[in-house]
Amino acid sequence: MNVKKTLASLMLGLIAFAASAQYPDRVVKVINPFAVGGSGDIMQRLFASKLTERTGKTFIVENKTGAAGRIGYEAVAKSPADGHTLVATDAGYTVLPGLYGKLPWDPANDLVPVTIYARTPFVLVVPPNSPFKTLADLLKYAKANPGKVNFGSAGGGSINHLVMEMVSREANVQMTHIPYKSMGESLAGMLSGSLDVMATGVPTVLGQIKAGKVIPLALTADKRWFAAPGIPTLTEQGINFSTYSWFGLMAPKDTPKPVIDYLHSNILKMLDDPAMKPTLDQQGVETSGMPPAEMAKVIREDTRRWTEIIRVAKITAD
Repeated sequence: MNVKKTLASLMLGLIAFAASAQYPDRVVKVINPFAVGGSGDIMQRLFASKLTERTGKTFIVENKTGAAGRIGYEAVAKSPADGHTLVATDAGYTVLPGLYGKLPWDPANDLVPVTIYARTPFVLVVPPNSPFKTLADLLKYAKANPGKVNFGSAGGGSINHLVMEMVSREANVQMTHIPYKSMGESLAGMLSGSLDVMATGVPTVLGQIKAGKVIPLALTADKRWFAAPGIPTLTEQGINFSTYSWFGLMAPKDTPKPVIDYLHSNILKMLDDPAMKPTLDQQGVETSGMPPAEMAKVIREDTRRWTEIIRVAKITAD
């Protein structure tokens, strides 16, 4: 009986290997759980287009939004593991287990990493007429006036909400959270003067920073960022905390290793294309291309961090 099982497993493995050797033999669909027009959507469409150019195969992006990305992730987790259905992901994926508890798929196992292809830090910004000219100004006032400083986010439990909760925790201050429905609405609140401060990915506000429409106070990078070298980090200013917004690709579990290797290899070659650098530099994004095992480690560490913040701050989803 064991011999039969072994032979069956070998046959299935040979079939999977043979199929992966022809990969991809049809259109590859990348499910995008992000809203159209957001930084995640823009990044994934750029990468799908470049992968199509590089490989001569067709990679298309299909938006499947809703439920904080859970709809898109679940759809791919339950798709055939043949590499023809993938999912775009970002750092927000690591928030889901702590925020929602039990999910319709196992976020630790049902989707496997391909690569994180780019990353960017968050930046804390204030309106141009803000009385807070430095992070020290903001934190001094917040400490003397608990709850009087408000900050905006893309919604309760969103990753930029958690970044501000982490800053508050490390600085030992209390600020009031104002949730919006999206990062775009939160930014509009900032520009209208309704918010005191917010944290968002560099690409979202790089143009506004350069135009003087918002004033940057700190970056969450572990060192000065190439796209905004004049902005000090949190660490430089005594807040022992760094984190990044990252963009990556995942596949259903049991996707053959040759398929994962094919995708990772071509993404690395694409990132080495000199024509890619100016486009990404304009977005304030740094290329990565880390291997699957390293991406898995990032996901585990980020999940532990955000789950703890959610627990301590008693955060619930909107």
